[in-house]
Amino acid sequence: FVTDLNKETALCDAISFSDRVDDVEVDIALMYNSSYTEKTISFVNNIRTIDGGTHEAGFKAGLTRSIVKYLNNNANAREKDTKITGDDVREGLIAVVSVKVPEPQFEGQTKGKLGSSYVKPISQKLTGEQLDKYFEENPTAAKSIMDKALMAARGREAAKKARDLTRKKDSMTVGTLPGKLAECQSKDPAIRELYLVEGDSAGGSA
Repeated sequence: FVTDLNKETALCDAISFSDRVDDVEVDIALMYNSSYTEKTISFVNNIRTIDGGTHEAGFKAGLTRSIVKYLNNNANAREKDTKITGDDVREGLIAVVSVKVPEPQFEGQTKGKLGSSYVKPISQKLTGEQLDKYFEENPTAAKSIMDKALMAARGREAAKKARDLTRKKDSMTVGTLPGKLAECQSKDPAIRELYLVEGDSAGGSA
C-alpha cells in the first residue's frame, strides 16, 4: 500500500512489521522518498482515523527515537551537533498505521481520532524495536534515511537564521521621522548638525 502511495524517488524499500499485545493488533508499513512532505495514514479497526490519535502518536515517537538513536551511534561529530526534531525525521515519509482494538475510545465529534491511551506505548515500542533491527541489518538504507533527516534539520535551521536576520534588519531600519523633523542629507557624522528653527519658512534649505 505504501508503495502505491509513493510518487517520488524511493530512498529505501518498504518496511513493514506487526505484532499483537494482549487484545491489540498493530500493523505498520513505511518508506521514504525524495519529497519534502509527510504522508501518514492511520486506521482503527479498518476505519480511517483522519485526525490520527494515540496509535499514530506512538508510531511517530518510536520513529523519532530510533532515528535519533541511530544518528547518535553512527554519525560523525559534525552530524551529531545537528539537532533533529520529529518534523525532520518525517520529511519524505510515507506510512500506514493500522491497529485493531476492542472497544476503542474516540475523540472529537467526527470520531476521527483514537483516544485510547494504552495503545500509544504499544505502537511506540513496536516501532522503535523493529526500526532499530532494520537499521542494523540495512546500513545503506539507514544512512539514506539519516541523511534525509539531517538535510531537513539543516534546512530548517537555515530558514530560521534567515528569518531572524530579516527581523533584525527590519528592527534596525530607520523609519520616517515624525512631525517637523527632516532627515539630514549627509551620512558623515562629522558634519551632521541639528538645527532648531521657528516656523517652516525659517528653515529654508537648512
